[in-house]
Amino acid sequence: MAASLFANSFAVCFLVCFTLGASPPDNPVAPPRYQINLDLPEEQRWTELMKNYAQIGPDAYNVIYSYVHSLPPPLPNITIKVIEMVAADVDQYLPSPYAAEMRGIAKSLNIDLGLIVGMNILYDVTAFCTSIVMQDSKGVIWHARNLDYSYTDMLRNITVQVDFIQNNKTVYSGVTYAGYVGLLTGMRPKAFTITIDERDQGAWWENFLIGIIDRKAEPIGFLIRDVLANETTFESAVKRLSFTTTEASAYFIVGGVGKDEGVVITKGRIAPVDTWQLDTANGRWYEVETNYDHWGPVPKTDDRRDPANKKMVAMGQNVTVDNLFDVMSTVPVLNDDTTYTIIMSASQPDITKVWIRNCHTCPKT
Repeated sequence: MAASLFANSFAVCFLVCFTLGASPPDNPVAPPRYQINLDLPEEQRWTELMKNYAQIGPDAYNVIYSYVHSLPPPLPNITIKVIEMVAADVDQYLPSPYAAEMRGIAKSLNIDLGLIVGMNILYDVTAFCTSIVMQDSKGVIWHARNLDYSYTDMLRNITVQVDFIQNNKTVYSGVTYAGYVGLLTGMRPKAFTITIDERDQGAWWENFLIGIIDRKAEPIGFLIRDVLANETTFESAVKRLSFTTTEASAYFIVGGVGKDEGVVITKGRIAPVDTWQLDTANGRWYEVETNYDHWGPVPKTDDRRDPANKKMVAMGQNVTVDNLFDVMSTVPVLNDDTTYTIIMSASQPDITKVWIRNCHTCPKT
C-alpha cells in the first residue's frame, strides 16, 4: 500500500529545452483537459476525471514499493507506518478541501486511500524542476517550464490540464497528474502564474517526517493551489508563498501582469532566503531557475542553466510561444526525463500551451 503512495509524488520535476529554430526531437502532444467544479461537494470534484485513470493504483504501488525499499533499514517500515497513520486520519493531518478530495478519488478508483495520500504528500520533498520568467519588449510577462522525473512513462500517461470552475467561471488553472490534488504549475488569469522547482536541502525522508511532525508546515502543492484560489495580486501571492511554513525548501517562481512582476523566491521552510526580481531598467529582463541557488555555480553534471541562458540571450525580448518552445526544447534542457512543457502568461491566458514530451533520444538527467 505505502509503496504506491510514493509513486505519483516522486514523479515530478521540471527542466528547459531545444535548439532555437530547429524541430523538436520528440513528438509533443497536448494533454487532455478537464474541468474541476468547485461548486460540487469536495468528494465528487475529481470523479469524472478519474474515470479515465484506473491504472493509477497498480502503477503507484509498483513505483512506491521500489522507492521505499531502496532506503536503508529501518526507514522503509517507518515511512510506511507514517503514511498509513496519515491515511487513517486524513482530516486531522491534511487540510480542507484536500482530504475530502482524496477520499473521493480513492472511492472512485476503489483503491486504498493510502495510495492517494502518498501520491499527494511526497512531491514536496522529492521533485526537481526548471522555470523561466521574463518580460518581453512590450512589457508583457511570460512564464515557461519543463517537468522532469524518473518514471516518466507513467507520468506522461497521467498528465492533465485542469480548469477550476466556480459559478461557471474559471477561477484558476493548472497542469497536474491525475490523482494529485495539489498544483505544481498554475495560473490565476489576469493576476499571476506560479511554478515550483525543487531545492535540494536534506534527504527527502527527513523533510517528509519533519512535515508530518510540524503541523504548521503546509504541503507545497496544496499551498500553491491555496494561493491560486485565494490571492488576487502578484504582491499578495509572493508574500504568501514567501512566509508560509512549508514541508521542504523550494524555489517559487512567480510571474505577474505588471512591469518587472517576475520573481524567483528561494524559500527556506519558514522564510525566504533570497528574493530575485526582474529589473529591466538594469538589463535583467529574464531569470532562469533550475534546482540550484541562482547566486552560486551549478554542478557540471547538471548544467541546464547555461544552455538556457544562451538561448534566452539569442532569442532576445521578441518573446512568442514558438520562440519560447524552442528554448524549452534545447538539449539538455529537454531530456529523456522531461514529462511536459508549459508556456503561459497571466495577462494573456489564452496563449497558454502545454505539451507532453517524449524525447527518448535525449540524454537523461
